Amino acid sequence: MKFVSIKKEIKDGNQIFLIPALNLKNSQGTTKQKIAHPLGDDFLEFKTLDEAIRAIELSGFKYILPDGTKQSAPVQSAYTSGDYDELVYNTLLKQTKDINTSVAAAALTALGEFANTRLIGLFIEKIGEDNEAVRSSSINSLLNFGELAVENLLTALKSENWVRRNSAIITLSRLIDSESVNPEKLFPALIEMTEDKNTIVKTSAVTALGKAYKLYKKES
Repeated sequence: MKFVSIKKEIKDGNQIFLIPALNLKNSQGTTKQKIAHPLGDDFLEFKTLDEAIRAIELSGFKYILPDGTKQSAPVQSAYTSGDYDELVYNTLLKQTKDINTSVAAAALTALGEFANTRLIGLFIEKIGEDNEAVRSSSINSLLNFGELAVENLLTALKSENWVRRNSAIITLSRLIDSESVNPEKLFPALIEMTEDKNTIVKTSAVTALGKAYKLYKKES
């Protein structure tokens, strides 16, 4: 098993974590995605160590921490009922990378059953995918977190990917429908999104803003 090294640096006064990455290109030669890889000639940048570790694990590699500590190999032993949480979690996480989008979507739905907030970042990443099934599964999984997912969704509204912005609004709209969020917290971001450069995103924002106001009046 190859290892991917994690570097810690300071950028604009903030601590960041860098890992080597390969650029996956489409038929036109344009970079479509970066993946963590020990032989990568590019880099992926993360705000937290946990995010860097997850990106490496999703690529099927082990990691070396900034202090030089290597990820230890898991102890191979027969699983008992008490170990199934970890076994199922890791199995499903691996399947989210499957080349078949139906398999990946199913894995994302299944992971939604875990009350693990570390998965929120993965679901946020996947709501920006081109595949509708993958997006839908990720949105449904985010709904399981309720208010806990709001901050990540608000951050996703600043994404350069309009599909991710739109999916984040759709998720917030459905959380409003379930009355599991504080509508006042959403007003500033949704009002800003009504001026989005993408018409689809603007339409979703207008709809969500109306729902948020209705809930606000109901709770007042």
